[in-house]
Amino acid sequence: MAPVAHPLDPTPPKICFGLALIWHMAWAGTVPGPADWDPSYYLSVARHIAAGEGAVTDAVWNLGWLPPELRHPADLHWMPLPSRILVPFVWLAADDWPAAQLCAVLLAAAWAPLGWAWAERLGAAEAPRWCAALLAGLGGGYVRTITTPDSIGIYGLLGGAALLAASRGRGASALPLVMAASMTRGDGFLLGLACCLAWPGLRGWRLGLGAVGATLAWYVRCWLVAGEGWVALRERAASSRTLAELLTAAPPSPPDLFDRFAFLGAQAGTIATVALLVTGGLLCWPAAIELFKRRGDRGLWPIPAYALGFPVVIHLLAPAIAAEGSVYRSGAALYVPVCALAAVGAANLTRRYHPLFLPLLLLAGSLVASVLTGRQYMRVLTQLGGDCTALEVVPDDAPVLSYDPVGVNARCGNPGAVMARGADLAPLLDRYPFQWALVAPADYDNGTVRAEDWSLAGWTRVSDRVWHRDP
Repeated sequence: MAPVAHPLDPTPPKICFGLALIWHMAWAGTVPGPADWDPSYYLSVARHIAAGEGAVTDAVWNLGWLPPELRHPADLHWMPLPSRILVPFVWLAADDWPAAQLCAVLLAAAWAPLGWAWAERLGAAEAPRWCAALLAGLGGGYVRTITTPDSIGIYGLLGGAALLAASRGRGASALPLVMAASMTRGDGFLLGLACCLAWPGLRGWRLGLGAVGATLAWYVRCWLVAGEGWVALRERAASSRTLAELLTAAPPSPPDLFDRFAFLGAQAGTIATVALLVTGGLLCWPAAIELFKRRGDRGLWPIPAYALGFPVVIHLLAPAIAAEGSVYRSGAALYVPVCALAAVGAANLTRRYHPLFLPLLLLAGSLVASVLTGRQYMRVLTQLGGDCTALEVVPDDAPVLSYDPVGVNARCGNPGAVMARGADLAPLLDRYPFQWALVAPADYDNGTVRAEDWSLAGWTRVSDRVWHRDP
């Protein structure tokens, strides 16, 4: 058996970090701009902060509340930390997209040494430590989205580090980590509550209170800034079960508790599919077996507690948001611990074969799964790649009604609001100076208007996807 590396030897984790950095930078080169709403929003807010304009946004994406002006306070839905860490990168760079990606890939690469530390916590020999670090460095099903300025990279790093600190009984280290996680994702406080289980009795209560307290403090800030508007946004998110309900001004039909549980049951297959997608379908099994074997290790209890708890809670509190990506993003906190448990578990399952056989097979399978997942993501980028070209006929910075106002604002610079249907359009035209509209691509549907749905009087079709309001 190869000798176990010294716990303080920094060389292997550094090598793993370097390899992960190269890997993620290669993927970052294939992503020309933010495709999802989350990274688009974070990048836009970071630009405004770097320009000295404060934390504001120019995109009205939720018609549950219309602010007085298109430019209004940011972070009333998204949490603040993912945009704040981008500010120095955006401020220092002439081209802010590669700079934002640099921030993202540094965070993603840091998953690798964290994987090494987790395997070390599990008492692994050197080979499983390498396997754990490389698995974490691959990024699994996050491989392309993690190279954009999303919340995934930082939440995975903070969450994995918080769980590690809790598993080692280091409450003083875990507390700031869970509080930072609470400022990264709206459901991040659940991580602190899960970490409380690492201590018997009420010894871990400080983590839970710290995480919940950080979230409540931020919510108080939002309420002071936006008042009833913020309350309306939160009520809309809590009452909507589809994205289309979020993107309309019509009052939703709030589900009762039975409806919420029914919706959760209907989403069970999707939740399991997301878990398998992220882990390539390979990591869950050896990780679960190893976790079961170590069920007497109280320091590991937060892992299954968070894994089983957060999908349930966020589906009950914000059904549409959970269904549209929160499970995928919030699950990032578990990815690195699962990589370490899978690597160690695969090594411990070896009986008749060479001790490296199963870990290397796991690593190879995860590499293939990551590549396939990353290539599939190109389909999304292809759909959204023509927005700025379509908007070349529109004056620079002119407000645009759009199927994706957050993304259009980040990619093309135009402020705007979500494209509305029927009566929902009237308050937008009365309140904001809209003369232009960008409809969704023909094969894209997020509940907003596509070209065949756009037939209001007074609007003239300028191109396949752009419409102009007659004076």
